[in-house]
Amino acid sequence: MCGRFRPSVLGRCPRLLLAAALTAGIGVAEVAGEDLDWQAPDGSFPDHGGCTYFGPEAGLAPVGTAASDFAAMKLRTRNTQSVLAMIPQRRNGGIIPRSAATAETIADGGACAGIDDCIQKTAAAAGLPLTYLTTDAEFLRRVRLDLTGRIPTKDEVVEFLADTSPTKREQLVDRLLQTPEWADRWTMFFGDLFRNTRLTAQVNRYQWTRDSFHLYLLESMQQNKPYDQMAREMLAAEGVSDGRNYPFRYTSFEHWQQTYNNLNANPVQPSPVGYVVGGRTIGGPIQDTYDTLAFFTARDFLGISVMDCVLCHDGAGHLEPLTVWGAAAKRAEGWGLAAFFSDVPRFQAWRYPGNQRPVNPNNGRRVNTNYYMVNDLAQGHQQRARNGDTAGEYLGQTFGGNRPDRYSPEEFVTPSYPFESRAVVDPSMRLREQVGLHLTSDPQFSRAAVNYIWREFFSRGIVEPPDQFDLARLDPAAPPPTGWDIQPSHPRLLEWLATGFADNGFDLKWLMREITTSEAYQLSSRYEGVFNPLDEKYFIRHQVKRLTAEQVVDALMVASNQFTMFRASNSMRNVEFAMQLPDVSEVPQGNSAFARNIRSILQAFTPGDREETKRSGEGSPLQALSLMNNRFVLSRLNRNNQASTLGQSLELADDALVASLYLSVLSRPPTEEETAFAVQYLQGGDRADRATNLMWALFNKTDFYFNY
Repeated sequence: MCGRFRPSVLGRCPRLLLAAALTAGIGVAEVAGEDLDWQAPDGSFPDHGGCTYFGPEAGLAPVGTAASDFAAMKLRTRNTQSVLAMIPQRRNGGIIPRSAATAETIADGGACAGIDDCIQKTAAAAGLPLTYLTTDAEFLRRVRLDLTGRIPTKDEVVEFLADTSPTKREQLVDRLLQTPEWADRWTMFFGDLFRNTRLTAQVNRYQWTRDSFHLYLLESMQQNKPYDQMAREMLAAEGVSDGRNYPFRYTSFEHWQQTYNNLNANPVQPSPVGYVVGGRTIGGPIQDTYDTLAFFTARDFLGISVMDCVLCHDGAGHLEPLTVWGAAAKRAEGWGLAAFFSDVPRFQAWRYPGNQRPVNPNNGRRVNTNYYMVNDLAQGHQQRARNGDTAGEYLGQTFGGNRPDRYSPEEFVTPSYPFESRAVVDPSMRLREQVGLHLTSDPQFSRAAVNYIWREFFSRGIVEPPDQFDLARLDPAAPPPTGWDIQPSHPRLLEWLATGFADNGFDLKWLMREITTSEAYQLSSRYEGVFNPLDEKYFIRHQVKRLTAEQVVDALMVASNQFTMFRASNSMRNVEFAMQLPDVSEVPQGNSAFARNIRSILQAFTPGDREETKRSGEGSPLQALSLMNNRFVLSRLNRNNQASTLGQSLELADDALVASLYLSVLSRPPTEEETAFAVQYLQGGDRADRATNLMWALFNKTDFYFNY
């Protein structure tokens, strides 16, 4: 082992020297003098001085584009170019570089049908050629990671590369969409989107409520539940937050123990109540909680995060530099949306009554109940407190709390859906059920959904950022005021996808199949000539992205063919893959060295916290150190296990051993140069030790921890 990394260790550590040589694609003697930092060619990154509102990075970006967005474009472009510089370039036989569509193709006014037609016509109008299609090996690894979160096995790679069917890519997508790991990967995505974590600044969901919401999302993915149904179920959810069966009253401490502690007899069940629990907002009147639920609804399901601003003040005088729609929005409109949640009771009613909980004879205290019971108040019923905190109505006049004082001319705000002018309150239906129906029949619901999903595959949305839709800038037939551009990079593609998603029953698998079988998704990450980061929005090439924290851990297991079990919580004891974990914090559970090592590598790859900090794809020295030294990584190099990749490969001839390791770790065969270099290395000393070093070096190679 090389021990901890130090800048001076390269000359002494054979593993580091080997990894550097493999990554650079050059001889060992040349490594020290090679500069692998990629610098943009002249003209790639124009000077953006002079912009006073968004900062110097956004001077050439459209109005409403933040400096952070342009910085992200530059980072993705730099990463793509840097990563590809370290990966051998190959093309499939018979694949001809694509040429741009002619300008005449948009003479029909810009109409387009389908993903590829829209992408090609928009690129042609901008005078930009599309790159060529990616290779079979790259496509297999890309779509395997994107759809299931896992790299392909060696056998999958060999079989796919040997398949001569002209429809093998479409067949592969169909197979992957039916795998259990597809459900795991997209449960993780929606867990991020809906902020399913145990502890936030506002509420402790407790492990079981978090697990219950996770199981609800997993069950929904396994059933391929229509996405509109999921939204309505989450918004209207009632019941016990962990989905378990509890009595209305405990008769004794032993009764409580039997019901509460026996997870085998009374297991956590799937429930969407955790979504509503996540809206709890402390320190103010219950209307603050209703506002938070309205904000979450607008951001999560409509892509309108500016609702958080509107719930504090009118848009006029605040939002003009950012959004046309938001600048005209009124705070009262936000209250109307929040009023749909006004039958959610005060927080005190969510807890099991304290005087009904039995006393623990060991300490004389009443037992804890780490769950919530969320049930709407009966229509017309109110819960009043002496301080004026009233549930059952949305009070239009409140003071203090998390948002500015409310000064409505009316004492109570009537629920109204602010995005369409339609009648609202139906006295025969629960308010939260009504808002779900209004929401899922709104075309913006489909737009936001397909845009969130599109971004997962292409690294940016058709509207970017995906939660900052401007409703006044979506339709080219109704252009925004002078000085503003149409917001979507491909407005007709957005409408085509949104309409198709709705027409196909809000089927997530339909949407993902359309995306991953398109030529636009299958384009190479390589681009001939200078690539300007501002051209990223045309999707003329694929952008590389670093594997997520969970993907890195699972890739290490798949590549090494050495698997383990995680303990996620008391109710989820046997989790086989990191992508199946219910949270991004405090998992896996336990204080063992094994659990600490897994948590360490997961956190090194920046999974965020599902509250304030989003996932990040940026690199760091800690990530490099983790892949070099983390005990979990080193334990994947077990050559004494005959079932492991390394154990099986040692029985092969040198060139076959090298091919086996490359196919297992990098999901591709080695080039002739890589084979020759690795075989020479194997023959220069103890073969088993050097094979172990070779696999370790591949774990540290750029194309292992990047999806390209």
